[in-house]
Amino acid sequence: MLTEFDLARRSQVYAALPEYRRRLRELDTGPGVVEGSADLSEHEFQLLSQNGEDGVILEILRRIGVTDGFFVEFGVETGREGNCIALADVLGWRGLFMEADGAHNHHLHQKYRWNDRVRTLHAMVTPERIEELFREGEVPAEPDVVSIDIDGGDYWVWDAMADYRPRVVVIEYNSALDPDRALVQPRDAPGWDGTDYFGASLGALVELAERKGYRLVHCELAGVNAFFVRADQAGRFPAPAEVRRRGPNYFLTSHGHPADQTGRVYVEL
Repeated sequence: MLTEFDLARRSQVYAALPEYRRRLRELDTGPGVVEGSADLSEHEFQLLSQNGEDGVILEILRRIGVTDGFFVEFGVETGREGNCIALADVLGWRGLFMEADGAHNHHLHQKYRWNDRVRTLHAMVTPERIEELFREGEVPAEPDVVSIDIDGGDYWVWDAMADYRPRVVVIEYNSALDPDRALVQPRDAPGWDGTDYFGASLGALVELAERKGYRLVHCELAGVNAFFVRADQAGRFPAPAEVRRRGPNYFLTSHGHPADQTGRVYVEL
């Protein structure tokens, strides 16, 4: 039975779909010029993402073009919302979803079991397994979009991706941490406990990105995800120093997670 939230969400998606389709027509024209500000905030738009990621991803792709239209997303839960759901459901891209939770994965698999362009894997994504899972999922060496959201070890998983060079990386960061410091939770830290102790600072991800040949191009208004474009594709974006840093603004309400009371510390890189 549908809840009030489900009904409201359904109405929101159908109301937003025409605008998403309009933006798709711009994407079809190939790599595009930047009109107005290079900043991506004005392009944030929600169709099937949690926040404004759908619009940002489309605008990034409009500026750099699309190669083979392949995505990877892990930490996608049931597939009701996510950063690559619209790419799969509306654009018809090929791709791979991975989810560790058994109940969530059941719904994810049921949703896509008849879609021969989308694979789902029930898997715990770790730095040690990431490339093995990509091979199992038949991920090309340069997918267009990879979205990383595993509530903690995101930094270490991206760090371990040596044989794959996505053109765009969307990754969760901890916007409560000082963005000018390179702080990251220890590689062997346990799973997220719902507090503000998790993940990595923006500074840590920027340092990792530069080392891997990527540039920061956007931090979304909600302060959840950072967007990186491979440096050889990043000519139509603001300089990293011009990208606005965000504090916790979850659901655009200025809320963050409750403070960790255990005194755990981060690794400073």
